Amino acid sequence: MVGAPRCGTTALSRYLSQHPQICFSRPKETHFLFNSPNHYSSFQAYLDHYQNQFFGHCRSFHQAIGEGSVTYLYSDEVLHRILKINPNVKLIAMVRNPIDLVRSYHLRMLYIMDEDCWDFQQAWEYQQARSRGENIPPLCRDPNLLQYQQVGKLGERIERLFAIAGRDRCLVLVFDDFKENPRAIYQKICEFIGVDDDGRTHFPRRQESQFYRFRWLQRLLFHPPQTVTNWASQSGSQKRRLWEWQKLILLRLHRLIRSMNAVKQKPPALTPAMEAHLQDTFAEDVEHLSQLLHRDLTHWVKPSVTAKQR
Repeated sequence: MVGAPRCGTTALSRYLSQHPQICFSRPKETHFLFNSPNHYSSFQAYLDHYQNQFFGHCRSFHQAIGEGSVTYLYSDEVLHRILKINPNVKLIAMVRNPIDLVRSYHLRMLYIMDEDCWDFQQAWEYQQARSRGENIPPLCRDPNLLQYQQVGKLGERIERLFAIAGRDRCLVLVFDDFKENPRAIYQKICEFIGVDDDGRTHFPRRQESQFYRFRWLQRLLFHPPQTVTNWASQSGSQKRRLWEWQKLILLRLHRLIRSMNAVKQKPPALTPAMEAHLQDTFAEDVEHLSQLLHRDLTHWVKPSVTAKQR
């Protein structure tokens, strides 16, 4: 599952991870394939580390193995690397109204503390300066994460996905469809990746946007000291089964503490001028995405009746 962020991939990966024939990575987003194989003694060592660190719980009855790093969609290099690892890979991408996406994404960046500008419009205006290395938040792990316009231009990225991997390897899902009928989307994915439909009918909705209660705790959760990060990244190959139980407990504990520190938070409303600017910004790309998917999605960037009246 290669992207895009804030399009329902977390909920969908949770459903898929509970399918008896699917082994989903722990955690959902590994981002491992951004690492170059050149940093390892051999390509096989690279693959072994990837498998041991994130898929040690895989068993013989699993028919499909997957992960859900939504940043992969934005890197041609990573997409080529995925194909090198597995030429028969199945790639799933989810798309959404880019205006809703970037607003939710900005709040997510604040939540994980890669962003420190609370005002979305100001953060949007910072993009050019940040591309020059200016106004970068101190905890930001990658300034490219804060290029909101590029994150929202899904037409460009889906075109590259098709060009690199081929349409036959790709399944592109629309968030609106997933929200309206998750069962149908779930069935479509099962068919696409070649596993049986397990008959799942319960699809609990996940909270779209959150914020944190305590900044110090959030920083510890998402930006832990390097010694903790190094310890957690060990594969534990000598005592693999024990390590897998330890890692599972830690992941669940991390998830529990995160949920306790989270509060509901909706993205603030846009001003009419900012909404119009975003509609203009993404109009051409949404038209392109519509052509790629053979489906009219241009209503995403058309002014509403109430906006016209204003």
